Amino acid sequence: MPKASSSKKQRSGARGKSGGRKNPSVAKPVAILAAVVAVALGAAFYLQRRADDKAAPAPAPSAHNTHSLISPQGWSKGNSLAKAVLVEFVDFQCGACAAASSRVANIARKHGSRLKIVFKHHPMQRAHGNAMIAARAAEAAGLQYRFWEMHDLLLQRQHEWAKVPDAQTLFLRYAAELRLNLARFRRDLWAKEVGDKIYRDIMEGQMAQVRSVPAFFLNGKPIPNSRDEFEFEQRIVDGIRSLQ
Repeated sequence: MPKASSSKKQRSGARGKSGGRKNPSVAKPVAILAAVVAVALGAAFYLQRRADDKAAPAPAPSAHNTHSLISPQGWSKGNSLAKAVLVEFVDFQCGACAAASSRVANIARKHGSRLKIVFKHHPMQRAHGNAMIAARAAEAAGLQYRFWEMHDLLLQRQHEWAKVPDAQTLFLRYAAELRLNLARFRRDLWAKEVGDKIYRDIMEGQMAQVRSVPAFFLNGKPIPNSRDEFEFEQRIVDGIRSLQ
């Protein structure tokens, strides 16, 4: 009998010790569940951040950081290899553009060996009904290597064609004056490639935040179209010197 009592105590003690331990069959699923929850929370946080990034609007280009937006390609005069580049956005029906063209021509004569001047179209079609066809006329003349000659005629004689209902007739007369092939000029005037080139310039101007014309960019940075001719020229000279 004493031996039996001792055996019961040993079994009872064994049960007491095992009762204080965690059951492995329960602990393992709990750990797995905790890991799954952590991964799910992490994934939710990541997806939310991605959604926020996509929803956030892209920053608008700064008016003082347009160098990458302004292409140096286009109709140009001066030194094509010059480091200093002056880009002008022009509407042929704009009176201020006509006035500014003489000072740009003067700067080209004086500083053309150290400066590249690039022309860009920016017809303000809502205000100027003949601006787009004028741009087309200049491009059509350019296909016969007479862009700058037509450019000058359009700006110098702006008063003749700016408000007429049929500007094309006058532009054909200008083309004849420049001894262009009139059949080709008439065809090129409405060619898709001509329209595409003009619209590329317009889009470039919009990306660079051109709001009015003439608009000037020197070495990728906007410069004001000062009425003071000396001040405007001095800004150009300073820009040239900064790259030497």
